[in-house]
Parts: sequence; structure tokens; C-alpha cells
Amino acid sequence: MQPSEDEDSMPRNNEEFKTKKDRYKVLALLGKGGYGAVYSVLRLSDMEKFAIKCENAAACRKALYMDCNVLKGAAKIQSRHFCTVIDQAAVKNRFNFIVMKLIGKNLWDLRMDTAECRFTKGTSLKAASQCLISIEELHRFGFLHRDIKPGNFAVGRKESNEHHTIFMLDFGLCREFVKRGEGRLRTQRAKSQFRGTTRYAPINSMLEIDTGRKDDIESWLYMVAEWTSGGLPWRKFKATEREKVLKYKKDVRTDKEIMADLFYNCPLKEFERILKYVDELDFYSEPDYKFVYCCLQHAAAASKIKDTDPLDWDPNVPYMGPIETIGDGKVIELDVDQGMSTEVSFNKTGRDRETADATKRVEIKKK
Repeated sequence: MQPSEDEDSMPRNNEEFKTKKDRYKVLALLGKGGYGAVYSVLRLSDMEKFAIKCENAAACRKALYMDCNVLKGAAKIQSRHFCTVIDQAAVKNRFNFIVMKLIGKNLWDLRMDTAECRFTKGTSLKAASQCLISIEELHRFGFLHRDIKPGNFAVGRKESNEHHTIFMLDFGLCREFVKRGEGRLRTQRAKSQFRGTTRYAPINSMLEIDTGRKDDIESWLYMVAEWTSGGLPWRKFKATEREKVLKYKKDVRTDKEIMADLFYNCPLKEFERILKYVDELDFYSEPDYKFVYCCLQHAAAASKIKDTDPLDWDPNVPYMGPIETIGDGKVIELDVDQGMSTEVSFNKTGRDRETADATKRVEIKKK
């Protein structure tokens, strides 16, 4: 079978290309999807390995600018849960790319590696806390993720001593929920096309209702319940059977038996409190992230889980991941590229970039 035109334009194994900063050699394809593809590369100046995320230069929807905007926000607050953009460029008429830190396995694969296909409670709550913090930080930059799932979180590499730290990935479906320069939230749209992954998508998304910050937390709770219990009640349905999955998610709220199935092996009292709280919020609500985080801490204390208890993927080493406090989600000031194509954005001169940035500098008022 001949490769498609899109595939033919993407990087090839052992191909070398350069940027203004350095030169890179492609090692292997790590994954691909609607956003483009991710490859491992070797930086030839020091033979250090990195990852590059690429998208076809001819793609109608430019997604890499969203990655750059999100990661710009992460760098501003020095978050430990987002990769840093190390380099960026475009190979003319073929693909645009950003160079980032190379990381390890995602949380779906790590769960499937366990004997019972579920994390122990200690690992579950530690992972849940780190992922919740990354969601709060993302919201602080003014973005919704809209595709929270285990495959979009991964641990760092053991070689860099970051295998206890969890990183948030894939910002292709992100959307700003603030009006930059106006100090207010976007108005909720009357209808919004489904975005995300059926298994973890919030009810609003499945009903094609515009989603807000609360909906990322709802998806997070489904994800955490799955890796704690070993599976969700609606796991037998295909992604296309959205109505059946939606019915289950609605029934969870009223059927104690389904609720018990959803939160099997989970800290039932705390997780029920989180679900009830999230359901009380609306599109414009500013979630109380500290309350949700506190529920996790109470669950850990009730189960006598210690900060030093090891993780399932590194059982012989005491936990050395970040012990953090969660923020309040207040949106920070952030300069962003407003829908600019990545090829144009990547090739602006320094002066052009400074001029463009100056015209976009905004301040989001605190509520």
C-alpha cells in the first residue's frame, strides 16, 4: 500500500532537519492521531533524546499554536506537569513541529501493566492529585482541555528522575474559556459539537452543550474511578454507542447500584461528594479545586496512605513525586497567538513577534 500524501510529508526514520537552534535526527514514530504525529528524535549537538510533535503544513486546522499557548502558560507559573517547548520550526511545504521533553508511559498503559488492571489506592490517589493540579493549572491559563483521559497523562522518564511526576498531554481539543482583553468569560454557546472521548466525556459534552471548567473535572473523576476500580460500568459499549453510555452516566446519579459499581474499590464517601459537588456547578462556575483536592486528602488519610508510599510502576522506591498544594484557578494574564497558523507563527522575526505580542497583551480580571 502506498503511503498517503499526508504520511509522505511527515518525518521519516533517520531523516535529519535543522532549526535556527540545532539539528535533529528522527529515531522512531511514537504515536499518531488526528492532531498529527509524535516522534522521538536525537539532538545532534549533544546526542540527547527529545520528542517532536508534528502536523502537516497543509492541514486546515492548525493545532500546534494551541500547544504553544498552553505550554507558554505552564512555563509562566513554572508548572511541573507540562512539557517545555525547547525548539520549534517548520520544514517548508511539509510539516510544522515543536521539540519537547521526551516522557515515559501514559497512565492507561501503566494501569494495564498491573496484575489486576487497576492501581492500588495509594497510587490512584497520588495520580489523581497530580492530574487534578494540572487541570487547575490549565484552567488558570484560561484553557479547557475537553479530552481528559488516561492516555493524555504520562509519567516522566526514569533516566531524568521524573518517573514519579505526571505530565498532561495533547492540547489539540483545548479551547479558551475567557475573552482575552475583556476580563470576562466567554458566553455559553447554545450548541456545541461533541468533543472528547465517549468513555470519559462529561454529560454536557454528550448532550452537545457547551462545556466549562466543571466538565473537565467530571471527566477527571471518571478517569480516576476507572483506574481505581479497574473499569467503568459502561466499558462494554463502543465509542459510537454514545446514547447508551450517556444513559449510564445519567443513571449513576440516581441508581445506588450503578453508583457502587462506578466507585467499586474507591473511597466511596469522598468520590460521591465530588460527583455531587460537580453536578451543582454550571458553565460559568469557578470550581472549588481546593475542596476537591481536600476530598482526596481525606480519602488518603482514611486509608492510612503515606506520602512516601511507593507507586505501582516503581514499587521498590519511596514516592518522590511532587507534594503540592493546589491553586484557586484564578485566570492569569497570558499573551497568546489568536488562531494564527503555526507556520506563520513559527517564522515570524523577533521584531514581528514583539510587535504582535504587544498588541495582544491582556489582563484577565480576578473574580
